[in-house]
Amino acid sequence: MIRITANRRQGHIGGGRLRRTGGILCALLLLFAPFADFGQAGAQEKSFLWKVRSEKHSIYILGSIHFLKKESYPLKKSIEQAFDAVSKLVLEIDLQSATAEKTQQLTLEKGLFRDGTTLQQSVDKETYDLAERRARELGIDLRAMNPLKPWLVALTLAAMKLQKLGFDPNYGVDRYLAERAKRNGKSTGGLESLELQIGLLDGLSRRDQEMMLRETLKELDQLDKGVEQLVQFWMKGEVGAVEQWLLAGMREYPEVYAEVIVKRNRRWLPQIEKMIAQGENAMVIVGAADLVGREGVIELLKQLGYTVEQL
Repeated sequence: MIRITANRRQGHIGGGRLRRTGGILCALLLLFAPFADFGQAGAQEKSFLWKVRSEKHSIYILGSIHFLKKESYPLKKSIEQAFDAVSKLVLEIDLQSATAEKTQQLTLEKGLFRDGTTLQQSVDKETYDLAERRARELGIDLRAMNPLKPWLVALTLAAMKLQKLGFDPNYGVDRYLAERAKRNGKSTGGLESLELQIGLLDGLSRRDQEMMLRETLKELDQLDKGVEQLVQFWMKGEVGAVEQWLLAGMREYPEVYAEVIVKRNRRWLPQIEKMIAQGENAMVIVGAADLVGREGVIELLKQLGYTVEQL
């Protein structure tokens, strides 16, 4: 989802307590980052890449992880080959136009309280005390974040935790491939605007924003192990496992799930269909959480009659 710069650190906004956290953090980060040394993938393993065909044309759709390490590259051969074969890259937002400066400006325009309200006033004492403790663990004085709305505090702390664990948004799949596309002269585009992405979180009710903050804070200390297992599933193309980790918790909050996943996926469909119909030689990259489950882009395309193959 959105990429922000907060407190001079940059972050990217996409059963059991850990799976519940995956769902909440999906609303903030979509996916996280891998650890090194996965070993060699078995021949039977897939990737998070699909080829979608009509009778005449086809495109690739890739599920992205937004935090990775340099040693995570190169990506699987199927992804690298598909990228080399296309002439256009279509992302959630066009990263060529959504500069860090523009993103920070828009995020702060929405994420700052404008009526004098503070974070401490907008959440209950238990949530604020937990935020204060987690911020202290990250070396931050939470009072510096008092002008920020709960969704932006959650986003910032989660991103900083991942960075503390050594994960870099500049090596996220979408950012990495967008930079390669620029160097290789491939055209780029976006499915939605930066303003829309920021508005998704800012438009949530105060109650839902506090819920996101609270649930994120409860699980920050488990991100290291959780990220490792989740990314193993992603690397191996284990769709059902990724769905369970990312969406099981989010579905407990129907309003959040509808705004962040369901409505966005359905807004993207006409654009994807148009690309296929026009025979565009393109790869579409969106958060992996948007591709899985009954409301995911892949299942929706199947329902529309397209032939879909996981590579």
